[in-house]
Amino acid sequence: MPTPKECRNNAEICRKLARQTNEIYAKMALIELANEFRTMAEALERRARKSAERRHHAVSAVRHRR
Repeated sequence: MPTPKECRNNAEICRKLARQTNEIYAKMALIELANEFRTMAEALERRARKSAERRHHAVSAVRHRR
């Protein structure tokens, strides 16, 4: 599974390539791919935050039981 950082790097590469090409369909595909990578990065970050919150709540619950 890629990391959010890897996804954002891939998105930047796609945007750079899109700026460099004169082929309209390639440009459109690269921009769309860049957006997909950005969306994936955001989803992975949300998932990581939720996971961290669940761990925090689980640890807090154990501490309160003692």
